[in-house]
Amino acid sequence: MNTKIRQGQFEVIDSFAIRRRNEFYLIGQLKDGTVQEKWFVNIPFNESLSMTVRINAIEDIEISSEENKYKLLIVSGDTETIDFLVGLKIGSEFLDITIEGKD
Repeated sequence: MNTKIRQGQFEVIDSFAIRRRNEFYLIGQLKDGTVQEKWFVNIPFNESLSMTVRINAIEDIEISSEENKYKLLIVSGDTETIDFLVGLKIGSEFLDITIEGKD
């Protein structure tokens, strides 16, 4: 059961990593609520198990072929963490944003 209070909901369009920087990126749109640096993205594995990752930075981005503006949530991690996050193939899903979480 998720006892964390949701501050926002982020619709992830896609995700990717830049390994040289040890960073993982979630691109999408904030659907409701708010998001801030140092808060957490909650990544569910199933209905009763999830993990949290800390948001290190947030950037506003624009794609030249689209009118919509997007947010880029940036997560830092070691090689093992980045490998794991890339392996999850996060995309086309909604993720909760919370103030509380675990690094």
